[in-house]
Amino acid sequence: MKNNIKNFCFVILLALAATSCGTMEEFVLLNDLDTDTYYKMQPMQELKLKRGDDLRIVVTHKVPMLAEMFNNKINAVEGGESLTTYTVNGDGYINFPLLDTVKVEGMTCSEAEQMLSQKINDAGLAYGATVSVKIINFKVTVIGESGTGIYEFEDGRATIFDLVAKANLVQNSSGVAGTGIRRDKILIMREVDGVLTSDYISLLSKDIMFSPYYYLQQNDVIYVWPSQTAIRNSNKIFDFWWGRLSVITTAVSAVTLLITLFSSKGN
Repeated sequence: MKNNIKNFCFVILLALAATSCGTMEEFVLLNDLDTDTYYKMQPMQELKLKRGDDLRIVVTHKVPMLAEMFNNKINAVEGGESLTTYTVNGDGYINFPLLDTVKVEGMTCSEAEQMLSQKINDAGLAYGATVSVKIINFKVTVIGESGTGIYEFEDGRATIFDLVAKANLVQNSSGVAGTGIRRDKILIMREVDGVLTSDYISLLSKDIMFSPYYYLQQNDVIYVWPSQTAIRNSNKIFDFWWGRLSVITTAVSAVTLLITLFSSKGN
């Protein structure tokens, strides 16, 4: 009888330890990365312009007056001057000075630069002009256990780990690392040519660095799944029974201690 009770208590303690502790593979990012191996990274694909993108377009020419015809300036908040921006409308067009409407949706910034430069040349407005196009509202949205927020990247270049650092994804809302999110199950939703695509990624494996979702694109939406710990903390029914299991475990331990004491006195 005494041995059975001891065995039962031992099993209970093991179960508590297993549910309260996690393995290294559940928390350490890129835990399968071999530092002695060289990995060939995928090239970063140039972003394609989408509806709703805000563009900073600058025309330069060896004769500054010719470039000024295209570089509309507006008064900035602090009294300085800033170039106006061009928003890609719902049909994929921008309204550009002297060229009227120009379709840019689906082009990369480089392709848009070449196209605008060619149109300026063909119109005889400023032969030899060069054009610079840049997306200035590159942003991604994060929702889920880590909190909801919109994060912007000025240079339009960002990896999933840039977002992890900026949005503090590996911490929960209390700032405690490792308990708020599932690092092995992060959903990324992306619009590609009018079609919604999505996939799950894991921050725990090096495979993420070879995924098409390693480099973020504008307007990506990232849903961060809660960890099992976070789910347990928010589950009142589980808390109810977990609390009672703790009471039962304590009671069984006390009974076992008493039996052990009485047995030792009897001997």
